[in-house]
Amino acid sequence: MSDYLIVAAFLLSCVFFLAGNQKKYAAIGGWTLIVINLLSEVPAYLEADNFLYPVLAVASLPFLLITVRHLLRNDPVVLQLSKTAAVAIIIYVPFAFIPVLRDALVMTVVNQAFLIIQALGHHPQMPAWNIIMENGFANQIILGCTAITAMAIMTGVIAGVPNLSWKQGMTAFLMVVPLLYLLNLLRVAIVFIAVSDAWFWFLPNLTGNPGFRAADFFWAHNVFAEALAVIALLAITLGLARMIPSLAVFARRLIDLYTGDIRAFFGKGTDL
Repeated sequence: MSDYLIVAAFLLSCVFFLAGNQKKYAAIGGWTLIVINLLSEVPAYLEADNFLYPVLAVASLPFLLITVRHLLRNDPVVLQLSKTAAVAIIIYVPFAFIPVLRDALVMTVVNQAFLIIQALGHHPQMPAWNIIMENGFANQIILGCTAITAMAIMTGVIAGVPNLSWKQGMTAFLMVVPLLYLLNLLRVAIVFIAVSDAWFWFLPNLTGNPGFRAADFFWAHNVFAEALAVIALLAITLGLARMIPSLAVFARRLIDLYTGDIRAFFGKGTDL
């Protein structure tokens, strides 16, 4: 089901750029499919002891209601946000559904992360093209480990800035995307080392999974790495906003719009 939803969101993202004054309806459909897809993945995330995405899934419901409300009013801020999402989806989907692109990206990340792990004094093995192994711990690298989602989102953010010159856009892209890729390589390598060396053996196993290194993987990947990834993404976004002042203006307007609607819902602001 998830694949169909993603493909449908991709098609609506393409329609968004072709629909002229009616692009709001393509945006509404795209956002709705994204939220439905996120909600449909909650059981899988919980099974993998990942709690960040289920929280985002719950938060996506009020986000969707506010977004649809403002899209129906042709709000330029939410239309700009929708353009950002459309660009991100158009970039992401080919890597998700074209095997040669997906495998090439995964293989590149695996090989480079392998070299980083070796450079840090470890002696991993590669029993398969997308698996790194050491001390009995085997880690399979998948598309979600490549940072393609973050790179697509940040490219969408850059592309969504109005009146941005080609030179400004390329400068921002070349500063942000390679940095995200490098940080992700370090994340993959350090998480692997942390789990294979059992850095977090002293922390409780909150997963209910008695499997080998399950607790270490939970703390290294699902807690610390996820938290640091969010912080890094926010820091990069702030840096990008300082580089592109109009992006900072957009971000403030976006935050004011959504927080204003939330405050109004709870009777602490103007009427909806």
